[in-house]
This record gives sequence, C-alpha cells and structure tokens, in this order.
Amino acid sequence: MPLEFEKDGPRNIMLEDFLLRDQPFRISAIYNPDKPDPYEPLMYGKQHVEFYEKFFIQPLKRKENRQVIGSIWSTQTAADWRGFGKSMMMAEESKKVCNDFGLEILKSFKVKEANAKQNPFLAGYCTFDQAKEIKSFAAALLDAVAFIVEQPFEDGELTVHEELRRRIAKENNAEKNFEGEAVRNALRKQLRTYKTLNVQLNHKTLDQFIELLSGDNTEALTAFIRNEIGPRIKAKQGFNFVHVFNAYALCAGIVSVTYFIDQIENFAKWARNQDQEIKVLRESMVQTSPTAEMASFVFQMHVSALQEIEDWWQAEHLPSLDFELAINRTRTINLLGLRTTEEAQTLAARYLKEYRPDDVKEPKNPTHPFPEEVIKVVRDATKGNPRKFLETLGQILEHAVTSNERVIDLSLVEPLLGDDYQDTTEEEADGGDDFDNEER
Repeated sequence: MPLEFEKDGPRNIMLEDFLLRDQPFRISAIYNPDKPDPYEPLMYGKQHVEFYEKFFIQPLKRKENRQVIGSIWSTQTAADWRGFGKSMMMAEESKKVCNDFGLEILKSFKVKEANAKQNPFLAGYCTFDQAKEIKSFAAALLDAVAFIVEQPFEDGELTVHEELRRRIAKENNAEKNFEGEAVRNALRKQLRTYKTLNVQLNHKTLDQFIELLSGDNTEALTAFIRNEIGPRIKAKQGFNFVHVFNAYALCAGIVSVTYFIDQIENFAKWARNQDQEIKVLRESMVQTSPTAEMASFVFQMHVSALQEIEDWWQAEHLPSLDFELAINRTRTINLLGLRTTEEAQTLAARYLKEYRPDDVKEPKNPTHPFPEEVIKVVRDATKGNPRKFLETLGQILEHAVTSNERVIDLSLVEPLLGDDYQDTTEEEADGGDDFDNEER
C-alpha cells in the first residue's frame, strides 16, 4: 500500500493535477507475457496491418503449402535495436489469434464470415530462457505449444486446448464420457499417416503427452510440458511433441499454426551445438509433416542476431531472414517505431488511460498532463523508440511530482531532454516526418 498523508500534508500532484492514480510508465520496461504492459497496436501504424497480411492472410490464400519462414526486424544499430515492440507484437497478437482462432482478423480483411470459420488458425509465442533450460529451438517451440493451449478461448469458459478437444470429439462422434478415448484414437490415426514423421508413439513421455492432450485438464498438460519433460528430452525430442500438437490441431480443423520465436540471439549464446541445432530445425520445419505443410515460423531479428546465426543459417540453405534484401520483403517486417506524433499520442494515451482513477472524469486531452507539443519533442528526442519514449515520459512525471510542478510544458521538459532534444519542425515542414526513412 502506498503512503497516505493527512489533509494538511503535501499535495498529491499525481492524482489531483495529473489525474493519475499511480505512475503509468516503468523504467527499463521489458516485455513480460505473463504480466504485459498495455498493448496498443495503433502504435505500429500501417505496419500492424502489414503484420497480419504477411504472416496470416497471405498464407491462408494458398490452398496448399501455407508455410512462411519470416522475421520481424528493427534495423537500427547493434546498440539501439531494443524497445521497438517486437516481442509485445508477437505475443499479444498470438493471444488475440488464439482467442477466436483468427476469426476477427479474417473478418477485418473482408473475408466472408462462413469462409473465415472454415479457416481457423492459431499462433504461439516463445523465447529462449536460460533459467527455464529453454536453450534450443526444440525446447522453445515446445514452450510455444504450452503458450497456445493455455490461452482462453472466446469468453474464457474454455481454454484453446479444451476447445480443440471439443472439436475433435464432435468430428469423431464421440460418445459422452468417452471423449478422451475418441480424441486419442483420432490423433494416433492421424499421426500414422505421416511417412516423414519419425516418432515412437509408445515412448513413455510422448505417450503421456498424447494422453494429456486427449484429456480435459489443461493445467496438467501445461505443467507436464514445462515441468515434467526434462531438458534433455526437450532438446533432443522437443520437435516430436510439436509435430504431435500440430497433428492434434489439424484433427480439430485448424488449417495453420504460426510460431513466433523471440530473442534468437540467446540461442547462439546458450545452445551447445548450434550448427547441429540449425540442421534439426531445418529438418523439422521444412521436411517433416504435418509441420512442413501447415506451420509457419517467424523470428525476431536485428543486426546482432543476424550476425550470430547467419553462417549456420546459410549452411543449411534456410530462407534468408535479411530485411535489407528486397526479395525478402514479402515475409519480413521492419518495425520503425513511432513515426508520427499521432502514433506517439495514441501510445501515451493508452498507458495513461489505464491509470485514470475510476471516480475522475476523463480529461479532454487523452494524453493529459502531456500536451501535444511535449509528446512531439519527446518522440523526437527518443528518435521514435517506443520504450525510450515511454520511459522518458515516466521520468518527466517523476521530475514534475518531486519538483512540485503542477503543469508539464515545454519550459519544464526541454531542459530535461538536454542534447537529446532537436526541434524537427522545419525538417518536417520541408521533407515530411523524418522517421519515414526506412533506412534509418
């Protein structure tokens, strides 16, 4: 509980003047999928639609071969690529997809509703995490399976896992109280149709995974994936579990699964046999059914990450992830940050709204206590980097409160920004927004 003062104590500037119940902006905020900050897709501008088009819509336009191997970039320098919202976009959009199997997204692209319901798809997010022994692609992608199955479906009464199970049971005319057996039999039958899938269905751990997939206890399933499948099995056989899940999804009528893989540079740091790992990745992505036909893989990329994996990647003849090559632009996105003052205002307003007191009327200016001119100079000073932009707003708030400044304006802000502040008004008037340059 925060400190509470007597009536004659210091003025609560944060609440009384800035109309905020607390500090909305964290310092050094790094995305946490379990406790995410407010997500505002409009901060990405046109690139948000581009994300949908390249990784969801274009693959579903194809009757066969729906796989995409792509990347989400921030092409800034090796020292300044962080904070552009890559992780948040991948994870939060994956959650959105799982909530209705992509129905809302398809309808937003004018897909006929009946057809959209016939093309359900899923998306999952994973990252490398040394503390959890997630050091290989196989272990990371198995964690993405756990991410998918535990997501709430629609109103949250069912999880994604439970909804997939329900659909499989319905498709196979399962008798009441025998759904698990029907789902298990359907999955095993599906798995036996894949000649390139070399899995031992009687392997104890894999059999237990199939048993839990067929059951109705999502919590037990995710606990098994995260805590009971050992690091060695995850590293050596993790892809087998992913293939089984993809087959399970197909049994439920899912036509495509997109896996978003974050912090690929950590793979290079922690994996023991990187060249062998990349070889297994290639075999699993593009040579093994059902994954090769219906699963897409999108990697978070930046200059340092590309340098770390490029030689291994090329040695295995995997599709280039380099955004600088024009031919790759159909399956890569380069996030440029806050390119306009309007995008910056939208992002700031989203965070501020979360911290407005319930009993206080919404201010006319949604970015109060920051006027438009302050939003603009902070965006300029932080070069459109969303994380730095939000952190700077937070520091300005703290300075105002501790200095008993009840109004935030340029006279307060410009001295705080110091050498980072450059007035771009004349540049924008001459040549448009200086953040429109994709080569920056």
